[in-house]
Amino acid sequence: MAMFFKSGRRFGQFKNEARRFTDDIKKIINEGARYAALEVINDLAEAGPVWNGNFQDNWVAIPKGKGASGTAGGTYPYKITDIPQLSLKTSEVARVKKFEIVNISDYAEFALDLKPGRFFPRYRLNPIKSPVDTGKRDITRETFRGEITSSRGNARSTAELDWYTTYVKGGKLKSGLKRGLDMGFKVK
Repeated sequence: MAMFFKSGRRFGQFKNEARRFTDDIKKIINEGARYAALEVINDLAEAGPVWNGNFQDNWVAIPKGKGASGTAGGTYPYKITDIPQLSLKTSEVARVKKFEIVNISDYAEFALDLKPGRFFPRYRLNPIKSPVDTGKRDITRETFRGEITSSRGNARSTAELDWYTTYVKGGKLKSGLKRGLDMGFKVK
């Protein structure tokens, strides 16, 4: 069984397997990783909060290795051209962690429900995405973005509370990765 460093690099008895891969196999592996990143980014953009589209349009797949080409980022719905191409160097193909998927908006940690804050509507515009919850927000303390009471009020949430954690830990991340890998392997 292969073992892994924290950096995502393999070590142990199978560390040299990638040296035997042809360039065609390396391309297939990399395309699978790119399509997996694409599926995850589109899933996150759909599952997350959407008011004006800014948060939804700020997902990027940042290559973890060296030698990637192309730009990271685009707008929802994302396309394969929004995911950088990966290097065909054996050391990079053997890397387990290919991309880091992040949202680069200024308020991402609030929108991901990872940090509480004080939320006041700046504009009374209707969100692009239909609210999943409406009610009243406790303005006496910091709350998480989706933390709304059932009392009458003007607060609206366009994604469930803890949507991101639920996506990552609830099986949808794994499902998105599998769909993307399957798609990437079928492309060639």
